[in-house]
Amino acid sequence: MTDSQEAKLIEALKKVDVHGDIAPPHVQDPMTMALRQRAIQGDLMRWDDSRGRYVLTGTGRTRITARNRAPGAVLRFRRRDERDGDGAPQRRAD
Repeated sequence: MTDSQEAKLIEALKKVDVHGDIAPPHVQDPMTMALRQRAIQGDLMRWDDSRGRYVLTGTGRTRITARNRAPGAVLRFRRRDERDGDGAPQRRAD
């Protein structure tokens, strides 16, 4: 999925959380229907009979929050001889 499609899906999921659907029921736009179907198939939202609306699943909530997180830091691994700058002898395994 491209970044623009992912952004549209995230925005649609935020609308589900607030309004109960990606768009109002009278909207029959093909893009809206495709987003709704993709979200249901991806287990990002489901229909809740007791509420009479769509609700986000745990996966959908995770997808929204994962988008807002900063990427993880990349750490450089150093070799053992680079770490020990004092020249201390290394313990050898027998």
